[in-house]
Amino acid sequence: MPPSSGLDPRLSALVVHDLKNRLAILTDELAKLGRLPLPEAAHAHARQANEQALMLTRRLMEFLTVHRAIEQGGLRASPAEEMPDALLMELAADAQMLLHGRLEVVQQFDDNPPFWFYDRPLARLALDSALYNALRFARSRITLGLRVTDGLLCFSVRDDGPGLQDTPASTSTGLGRLVCDEVARAHLNHGRQGRSVLRDHEEGGAVFELFLP
Repeated sequence: MPPSSGLDPRLSALVVHDLKNRLAILTDELAKLGRLPLPEAAHAHARQANEQALMLTRRLMEFLTVHRAIEQGGLRASPAEEMPDALLMELAADAQMLLHGRLEVVQQFDDNPPFWFYDRPLARLALDSALYNALRFARSRITLGLRVTDGLLCFSVRDDGPGLQDTPASTSTGLGRLVCDEVARAHLNHGRQGRSVLRDHEEGGAVFELFLP
């Protein structure tokens, strides 16, 4: 039997895990570099390098998530009782850390249920992907929202950039959208399934919405 020309999926996952671990070490070293008494220009370069390392780590996590979904025939969520506002505030804090004051981060709580049942790591992965995308296109502000619509919890990430119509398709691999769709579909509750939406906002820019039953 001739050998397969494709890479063993298990080996592929191991390689990605190793890369992720090494990127974590690189990120830690860059953070240490940023705390040294260096010229401001050096700190700026260290911050940019750190942001790129974090972006690569996120992309690897997305790849692993899609890889797992393909192997399992779809992601499997493990819902637990969570506080949605805590997740949104954590996302905002991470965004501010990455931005270093370059953009304003606004939190908008149209609704604030005390708890909801969802898979927090999966939801965070989808929101991280949306946040990193918004960081690329926002002009001055990113708005992180929380509301309940038709019995569904909705997390949203909105930028004030050019919107979807004016965003070059070549700037995205589509991996992040695939991850978000898989995360949403993995959430089922009483016959209702989650969904994710990326659309132009009526007031300008683009908005990502993650609906969880």
